[in-house]
Amino acid sequence: MLIVVVGCGRVGARLATRLADEGHDVVVVDQDAAAFANLGATFNGLTVAGTGIDQDVLKKAGIERADAFAAVTSNDSVNCMAAQVAQEIFGVPRVVARVNEPRYESVLEGTGILAVCPAELGVAALKGMLLAEGVQVRQALGAGEVLLADLVLDEQWKGRPVTELEIPGKLKVCAVIREGRARVAEPDLLGQPGDVVVVSVRLDAFEFLDLKRGGDRL
Repeated sequence: MLIVVVGCGRVGARLATRLADEGHDVVVVDQDAAAFANLGATFNGLTVAGTGIDQDVLKKAGIERADAFAAVTSNDSVNCMAAQVAQEIFGVPRVVARVNEPRYESVLEGTGILAVCPAELGVAALKGMLLAEGVQVRQALGAGEVLLADLVLDEQWKGRPVTELEIPGKLKVCAVIREGRARVAEPDLLGQPGDVVVVSVRLDAFEFLDLKRGGDRL
C-alpha cells in the first residue's frame, strides 16, 4: 500500500516507521523539515516538506496514487482539513485523522473519515486495566471502537468453555494462549487457570470485563 502520513512528531514518526518496516510504501509530510529526524536512520520511505493541507505538497507526496492517508499532526484543525482534502479532492479510499480534543470528532462525523482520539483510547484502556484484574490491552482496532485485549483466567474458569466469555455484539473470544502456544477458540475448548484468552471487546464494555470474568453478564 502507498500511505501518506501528515505529521512527523512522535505519533507520526512511529506510525510511519512501523508501516515502512511492514513493507508499505510510506511518504511523510511535515512543514518542519527538521522533524524528519524523528524517523531515524533506518526509515526507507520518502519525506516531503510542506503543509498537509497544501494540494501541491500532497501531490508531491503522491496522494493521487495513495491507498490510505493519515493526518496526525498536533493540530486538530489541520488534521481535519487535511483529511477532508485527501478524501473529497483526491478520493483517497481510506482516511484517518488524529484528534486531540474529542469535540473535533463531531466535525468528521458522517464523512466516512475515521477519527482517532489517543487521549480517549488511553483513558479507556487505563480505566479498564485498573478496574478489571488480569486484563491487558493489546491494540485498538479501527478508530478505537473495539479493543483487542488479553484476559488471564483464574481458578473459577477451570473446566469451563472459554466461549462462555462471549457476549453477542460486545465481546468475542479470538484465541487462547496456553503454555506459549496459541490456538483458535473452539466451542469445546475448556479453560485452565493461567490461560491467556485474546478477546475483541467493544470500547464501552471494556471496563466491565472483570465482572464478566467472574461469571456475571455485562
